[in-house]
Amino acid sequence: MPNAIEVIGATKEYTTKEDGAKRVVRAVDNVDLTVRPREFVGLLGPNGAGKTTLIKILGTLILPTAGTARIAGYDVVKEAARARSSFGWLHGETGGRALYWRLTALENLRFYSALQNVPKEVAEKRIEILLDFFELTKDRSRLVKDFSTGMKVRVMLARSLLANPPILLMDEPTVGLDPNSADETRRLLTALNEELGKTILFTSHNMTEVERLVKRVAIMHRGRIIADERPSVLRRLHHDSEGVDLEVESSQGLEVLKARVASLPGVREVVSVRDMGSEFSFRLRVEDETEAVYEIPNQLRKLGIGVMGISKAKLSLEEVFLKLTRG
Repeated sequence: MPNAIEVIGATKEYTTKEDGAKRVVRAVDNVDLTVRPREFVGLLGPNGAGKTTLIKILGTLILPTAGTARIAGYDVVKEAARARSSFGWLHGETGGRALYWRLTALENLRFYSALQNVPKEVAEKRIEILLDFFELTKDRSRLVKDFSTGMKVRVMLARSLLANPPILLMDEPTVGLDPNSADETRRLLTALNEELGKTILFTSHNMTEVERLVKRVAIMHRGRIIADERPSVLRRLHHDSEGVDLEVESSQGLEVLKARVASLPGVREVVSVRDMGSEFSFRLRVEDETEAVYEIPNQLRKLGIGVMGISKAKLSLEEVFLKLTRG
């Protein structure tokens, strides 16, 4: 079985003009990326990192300047039509504008199934299944213009599955959604991957969302992939300092409390502090994590400061991301 997605040395260059002089910009710079069947992979990067350009290359929307890319084994340049039949696409920034708002959900799905050359008999059965899966059956005859943003995303997800593709390219599918709609979309993406076995390549700026969804993360920066691992491995690899997370309860002011915590034996630095009224959350860099977990509470209690919790610090995916992209 071929890899679901295979990118080898992909490069995309654009020519721009600055002060009358031509300048070549590499949006994607010699990228290698492999996604196996049924994997759920997050493609992350700051704005301008090249991730959307890479998604568009895979989606046959733009041609690479150099290198190759394959979807389900099909070359996206030489076998573009076959590649297109192998993936579904959702671009979250559309906010539903990719749908025809003066058509119903059912009419939209029928229209797009015809565009995708899905046989009519097959399309009708599949549309019924998709309407049921995305809980749209009772709203099938409503105009899309009357749908909430979350419902429009459900219709777009259903549209991406009309040809029953094995691969989904999801470019920020939850952007602009309210918390409930975003959570619903995440639930549906998980179901598509785990229950229907769809391979998903997913971009997002929401690191908490990424940690919840994906099994592997590829981080892009300045056109290149600078990390490609499971989130847990990335956190472990880049956790290069001894640290603890401390939660305390005290009536003392923040500055006084911060100074007292900073002066404790074994504390190297107060990395950050969050003030929640009478409760405070600290991230500390310490000499020894294990010793600090036992000694710091004893020292604070002697100072009349209540300790609500203390644990070895866990580096978040967002902290890893910032460390890599800023460095």
